[in-house]
Order: sequence, then structure tokens, then C-alpha cells
Amino acid sequence: MGFVLERVDDPVPLIQRFSKFLSPTGVMYISVPNAAAMNRRLVNIMGVLKDVTDLSEHDAFLGHQRYYTVESLRGDVETAGLCIAKLEGIYLKPFTTDQMLSLNLSSDVIQVLCVLGVEYPELSCGLLAEVVNPERIFER
Repeated sequence: MGFVLERVDDPVPLIQRFSKFLSPTGVMYISVPNAAAMNRRLVNIMGVLKDVTDLSEHDAFLGHQRYYTVESLRGDVETAGLCIAKLEGIYLKPFTTDQMLSLNLSSDVIQVLCVLGVEYPELSCGLLAEVVNPERIFER
């Protein structure tokens, strides 16, 4: 499920619905925007957002109803009866989009930001979770 859960009224039933298609050894991948991303922390400290989980006008335009943190994603997945086997970040974005574009970064720098994002999910723009049935965790 790629960037879907932040747009639905109640994400837990959707996760449960998709979990019914998992084989006992199956894996579901879930990606969501990260409320605690470095760029959102920046605008929070600047006073643009009161809280990193607040939605901007642009978020509303995109249909977002929520942002996730590592903890809230884990909570929804566990409430749905599954667990996160692996978590990584998607793209480390240290500044706002306008600021990033103004820097005219090379593709090498963009690639490094992608690699760093994998290693630092708590600061990345997006979270990518490998979700499995709880029994699978004990098999690894």
C-alpha cells in the first residue's frame, strides 16, 4: 500500500482487509508520509506548523487526513493484528521543497539523500514498513 493510509477515514480496517490476502509467509509493504521528517521538524521549529502532525493547506489539497510517525504506524499495524518486521525511510529531505529545488542539487547528492533516508526512517519524508503476520517474526 503506497501512500494510501494517510488518505482514508480509518486505516486499520483497510490494513486488516489487505492482510486477508497474505499467505502465512506473505509480506505486505506499507508506505506513508512521515510527520517527524526533518523538513517538517524544521517548519515546526520555525513556527509554520504548531505540531509536526498538523496538516497544511497543501496536505489537505492532496487528500491527506493524517501524517504518521514511526510509533503511530506501528500502532495501526499492530491494532490490525500484524507487526512490522522491518522499517526504513524514504528520502532524507532536510529542507522544504522550495528550498531543496533552489539548491539545484546534483543527482549524486539526491542519491545520497535516498541512501541516508533508508538508514534514518525517523527523519525521512516517508516510512516504508515490511509488515507480516506476528508468527513470522519468531521464524526469522
